[in-house]
Amino acid sequence: MEELFKANRNKPPIPKNMPPNSGSIAWARSIITRIKTPIDKFKTKPEILVDNEEGVDSAKQYVRIAKMLTEVHEAEIFRAWKNSNVTDAINMLKTPILIKIGEGENKRYKVNFNPKLKVIIREAKFLDRIGKDIPNTIINIALQEKDYMRHIDKLNQLLRGYNSALLNLRPVEKKLLE
Repeated sequence: MEELFKANRNKPPIPKNMPPNSGSIAWARSIITRIKTPIDKFKTKPEILVDNEEGVDSAKQYVRIAKMLTEVHEAEIFRAWKNSNVTDAINMLKTPILIKIGEGENKRYKVNFNPKLKVIIREAKFLDRIGKDIPNTIINIALQEKDYMRHIDKLNQLLRGYNSALLNLRPVEKKLLE
């Protein structure tokens, strides 16, 4: 299992529906579960783990790998996620929601909502489910997710109507809008 971890540590197999950081933590925890199952079976016969030299070595190796996965790998991933995403999320919310694309007759407006914010919210939900302490800033953003998505959908709908109306205007009418 240690070789499996070392081989896939930087690019772990993550299910399609999981964000990258929480997926990596879930993968590391699945390795712990795989090595814990045999140890739990041996616990029913403690003499195997205590009296036998191979049993003692196996128990020590399990503890070492479990610590490496939880205290090093998992903590490292979560710390990096927390440090980068709190400021990133705040900066994403500070960017203008509408941007102008093009000039003159090709001018249009577009909703400028960074999709990475959705990933941060999904990541926070998964990390919260596995018991991680999510920063309050991210929690507040995640709690408003439905509001953000509703506003973005309404803005997109409004802009589709606006942009299609502009296409139907004559050049003289467009000049009145400038």
